[in-house]
Amino acid sequence: MNFLDIAGISYAYGDEASVVDAVDWDIPTGAFHCLVGRSGCGKTTLLKLAAGLLVPSAGRVRIDGRPVDGPRPDVGFVFQAPTLLEWRPVLENVLLPISLRGAVSAEDRARAGELLHLLGIGDLEARYPLELSGGQQSRVAIARALIGGPDLLLMDEPFAALDAMTREELQADLLDLVAARTTTVLFVTHDIAEAVFLADRVAVMEAGAIRARLEVPIARPRAAELRHDARFNALCLDARQAMRAPLAA
Repeated sequence: MNFLDIAGISYAYGDEASVVDAVDWDIPTGAFHCLVGRSGCGKTTLLKLAAGLLVPSAGRVRIDGRPVDGPRPDVGFVFQAPTLLEWRPVLENVLLPISLRGAVSAEDRARAGELLHLLGIGDLEARYPLELSGGQQSRVAIARALIGGPDLLLMDEPFAALDAMTREELQADLLDLVAARTTTVLFVTHDIAEAVFLADRVAVMEAGAIRARLEVPIARPRAAELRHDARFNALCLDARQAMRAPLAA
C-alpha cells in the first residue's frame, strides 16, 4: 500500500483560480519523490496540503491509510529557510519538537547528538544559529525534522539558498539519513538536477497540475560522480523538456 496517497486534490485561495488542480500522486513506503517546476506552479501549496497545513477544497490526502485533517507528529517538515530560534543553541533547536510535547529525556539528547554527528556538525551543538553558516543551519533544520523519527518527511526547497558544493553535500547526507531510517520523502525543488539526483520519481508541475511523471531508474546509493553520467544528463533533459512542453502548447 502507498504510504502517502493524494487523490484528486485541489486548493484555491478565496475566489481565485485553483493553485492546485485535481492532483493525484502516491508514494510507496521508503520512496523519495520530488516535485519540480517553475516558481508559482503550486509545488509548495501541494506540500502544505500533504502536511495538513492547508485544507483542500476538493480531494483527499491519506498517510498510512488514515485521512490527513491537520498536522501530525509522524510527519516532519523542513521549510525553505531553517527558521531556527536564535536564542537557543543548536542542540536545543534540534530538541524543540520534543520539548513542545513534554520533558526531554537523556535518550532524546543522545539521539539529537547522533543526528548532528551524522550530519557533520556534532561539534557545534553548543553554538547559536547566528554563529553558523547557511549550510550548517540547514543541517540543524534537517536534524530537528528527524528528531521525532517521522515516517514521512516533507521538504520545501531547503537547499535553494546554498552554494552548489554545500547543496550537493547536503543532498548526499540527506539520502544517507532517510535510507537508514526507511523514511518516505516528498521534496520540492525548482532545480532539475537536484530532483533527478535525489528522487526515485519526479513530478513536473505547471499551473497547479502534474504535467509529467518521470521515473529515475538509477540504483542507490548514488555517488557524486553520477552527476557526470550520461544517464543522469539524459533524465535531466527529459525533465527540462517536460517543463517546457506545457508552455509551448
